[in-house]
Amino acid sequence: MKALSCSTVRLGIPGLCLIIALTAACTFDASRLRTGSHGGDTADPPDAPTATGGSDAPATTGGVGGSDGPTETGGVFPTDGPISMGGVGGIGGSCETGGSMVPDAAVKAPDTAAAGSDAPTTTGGVGGSNGSTETGGAFPADGPISTGGAGGTGGSGETGGSMVPDAAVEAPGTADEVAPETPVEVCGDSTQACCAGSTCAGGGCCVANRCVANGAACSDGSICTSGSCVSPASLMASPSSSDFGPVLVGQSSSAATFGITNTGQQASGKIIVKASSTAFVVQNGSASDCVSGTTILVANASCTVRVVFAPKTAGPGSALITVSATPGGGSAAAMSGTGACPVDQLGDGTGNCVAMAGVTWTQRGTSQGWFSVAASADGTKAVAVVSGGNLYTSTDSGMTWTPRGAARNWSSVASSADGTKLVAAVSNGNIYTSVDSGVTWTPKATVQNWYTVASSADGTKLVAMVKNNYAYTSTDSGATWTLQGAARNWTSVASSTDGTKLVAGTWQGPIYTSVDSGVTWTPQGLSQNWNSVASSADGTKLVAVSANPGYIYTSADSGVTWTPAGTLQTWRAVASAADGQDIVALAAGGSIYTSTDFGLTWKSRDSARNWIAVTSSADGTKLIAVVNNGFIYTSSGPAP
Repeated sequence: MKALSCSTVRLGIPGLCLIIALTAACTFDASRLRTGSHGGDTADPPDAPTATGGSDAPATTGGVGGSDGPTETGGVFPTDGPISMGGVGGIGGSCETGGSMVPDAAVKAPDTAAAGSDAPTTTGGVGGSNGSTETGGAFPADGPISTGGAGGTGGSGETGGSMVPDAAVEAPGTADEVAPETPVEVCGDSTQACCAGSTCAGGGCCVANRCVANGAACSDGSICTSGSCVSPASLMASPSSSDFGPVLVGQSSSAATFGITNTGQQASGKIIVKASSTAFVVQNGSASDCVSGTTILVANASCTVRVVFAPKTAGPGSALITVSATPGGGSAAAMSGTGACPVDQLGDGTGNCVAMAGVTWTQRGTSQGWFSVAASADGTKAVAVVSGGNLYTSTDSGMTWTPRGAARNWSSVASSADGTKLVAAVSNGNIYTSVDSGVTWTPKATVQNWYTVASSADGTKLVAMVKNNYAYTSTDSGATWTLQGAARNWTSVASSTDGTKLVAGTWQGPIYTSVDSGVTWTPQGLSQNWNSVASSADGTKLVAVSANPGYIYTSADSGVTWTPAGTLQTWRAVASAADGQDIVALAAGGSIYTSTDFGLTWKSRDSARNWIAVTSSADGTKLIAVVNNGFIYTSSGPAP
């Protein structure tokens, strides 16, 4: 016959108790079993230490008791942290078994055996006569408690104290920790999770453990196609730009070629090729060409786009060549080039190519004995004189002319920059000035054989030369005149815009320069028959022409040194733009010559005529030349 003894240990948690039971297979007389105090044992010896955490060490067997008194029951356990196992009760004289091990729910003390396994309990010694079993003394409170105390030896052979597991619970992540189960979703549904290697329903794709329906976008922008994420068609142009450089207006360049590649994994739609400017023309006819509206590119396939630049206007041009398809997206290449004008032509600012000034000439006025001409800085106001005739003025760049003053033997004329102040010389006569653009004239200075005159830009500083005699200067617009230097055979004179730097030519003598408005003069260059001179606005760049026969000479250092250019001819006259870059020269009985590089090179223009004088606007875009016993000729156009 077997009997089971239970002790209930209250843990201090309302409504919760832990029942510790241990069954033993032994035979005893049930009538002798009682619970009460043990007469012979008033105090239990201290519990012996047990093994650490979780595994119960064998309990020490108690000594042999005397007369059987009641075995004292174990004390109530104090409140602990989570307790894995209860203590073992002592065995009385009636061979009572120790308390049973109760496994904690899924909790194991560190470094112990698997949770819930009780180590064997050593049976206590044989008791004497059966008395009531008294429980052992109460265990002291522990912080967490590692081991329980051993039970004392009662008369009934009480067993030692039970193991008390440590309060510490198992650290997360140990082998025996039990994780809550995750609900398993059905693989293959487009709204459900998918498993590695599983197939999604309806040809869907498994992307980041989720099913994507067939035809829907994958997370990287690709398209789910029959279970695989396939990148869509994508067109790419290479190179992305091309510059044709200068191409003559009205002509076409060679073709520039760039490739179009479908970098996707699906075929594109029909490719459309467009140019944003009609100056850039897409070519067709080659087998590899991308034919707009026809070509379809499969994955990784390519075609080419060929473009030519055919400018219709002068100046820079640009366009985008766009290539698009649906599907396939779009790409573009930037095209650029410059419409260039033919030789001797320049763009006029509106895209048209027009001849440069001096290339073509137009006949104006009437045939007379024209002898000298001058113009304002902008070239709109002009004055010309006839030897033995009148003065003539123009306000439309020489297109029309109005006679002014009386008929005299006019030899030379000069103008202020604005064209309002004029000065004119008469051979064997006076100097005349005008302050109303030539409408009225006032005689100045004394009667002499005046041959050539020049004016500052503001018209206040004037210089006049008497043939085979002296130079005269004025600082008050010609009201008074002062004789300067020695008598020389002066032929021509020119002034800087401020009137301080002067250059003058002589017949059978050197060129003379002055840096003090004509007060003093310095001989420069070779001794020749200098027919005409001209100056840049700052007086540093000079040009002079020689006769019988001679060359064109230029200086870039205010006349200190001179360089010959052009061909050997009888040069009659010369004029310069304000910067000295654009120059026009007249050959007596020959052609007009122009230079756009400071006189280094020259080109022949117009027909051979008896050219005698020429003038230029400050920017070199308007020219007027006169023929002795002929007409006035004008030329206009952009300057380089």
